[in-house]
Amino acid sequence: MESQNSHRFSPDERNAMRAYLQRCEVRLSTMHRVAVGFLSGAGLLFLFPILVKDGVLLILRAILEFNPIVNMSGTGATVWMVILYGCLIYPFVLSLAIPAVALFLVFKDIVRFYFVAHPPTFPDALFNPRFILTGVAFSTDESAEVKARILRYQYGTDLINFATSQSEAQAQYYHDIIDKPDRMIVPRSRKLPRLVRMHVLSIPSQKPLDQLADDDLVRVQGTYTNHGEDEELLLNQPYVDRTLKEIDGFNAALGLAGFIDRPLYEEVAKTEVSLVRHSLKLRRLVLRYFQALLIMVWTGIVTFLMLPFIQDSQARVSLLNIFAVGYFVWAVGAPIMVRLPHTWLAEDSRAEVRHKGVNLFQKSDAIQRFSNRTQWLSYIALATSLLALLIEFCLGIGS
Repeated sequence: MESQNSHRFSPDERNAMRAYLQRCEVRLSTMHRVAVGFLSGAGLLFLFPILVKDGVLLILRAILEFNPIVNMSGTGATVWMVILYGCLIYPFVLSLAIPAVALFLVFKDIVRFYFVAHPPTFPDALFNPRFILTGVAFSTDESAEVKARILRYQYGTDLINFATSQSEAQAQYYHDIIDKPDRMIVPRSRKLPRLVRMHVLSIPSQKPLDQLADDDLVRVQGTYTNHGEDEELLLNQPYVDRTLKEIDGFNAALGLAGFIDRPLYEEVAKTEVSLVRHSLKLRRLVLRYFQALLIMVWTGIVTFLMLPFIQDSQARVSLLNIFAVGYFVWAVGAPIMVRLPHTWLAEDSRAEVRHKGVNLFQKSDAIQRFSNRTQWLSYIALATSLLALLIEFCLGIGS
């Protein structure tokens, strides 16, 4: 089949595929350079500790140390104070939860950008996450002779130990992930029956392949004969004996790298889809990042603007009033901040798109679920903040 495929394309067609793969490698490299900034967390990891350390701790300390004066006594006053604190605790917790969730979603998208749970051509029943940039093999239809030499050299030299660590723990790890007899982790092009049919490997004991034990020998052919020509010695000796465990360990390493021996046109097809996947994941990652960054900046601004009033011992306004007003302002701006990236994009569109604006994204883009939930939770925070102000006014709370 592979030899037939090698004659289906003209030299110009094959050169076009090679040139396309080179261009795609540059594009994929550019996409990964963009993602590197998000892998480090950029401003998010810097802002979040400052927000928690300098702002939130001071607010918590002020709440715990505050001793309100209530113009009411008895059980009724206690009940109203509990309701009041509950109304203030909700927006306070929400102001921390939304940035934390936004940061969590960014990390989630980073993982999904860099890793894939089920790489193409591997069985869907196998779950073994791999880095998204898989190993690239020499295409099987480029040259059957070159591929034959490559396979024999890989299995017959110390390259078989180069990909895997020689420490006992690592060697056992690669051995443990081999699910015998299916060996789903092994790439289809490196299955034992296929390598035997290609005369890369042979079984000296003549045992059936499904009955081989880890210590049984597998012989790597060190010679190659092309169309009846003289036998060519590729290795230092006519054959090299390996144990089945060594072969399985090397093949498992190839599987973990997502390494597949594909014909050139299959490599082009896989690369095209890979570019689509990278573009989709990076699109979501960037939008998530700016959502998280904006909501963190907004939360930090409101928090730090509240601190001077909270720390002013001569303030004429009750501390609880400061909290209620501050978190009311935060709840007004939070939905705007998480929707702002999409709003900016809508502003560059046609008039009818600008009119509908973010509502189009809400219906068509899954990323807007976070914005929608933030919006409704913020509305509740608005209501609780207003209710807290009303209760404080009715109780005549002072400091």
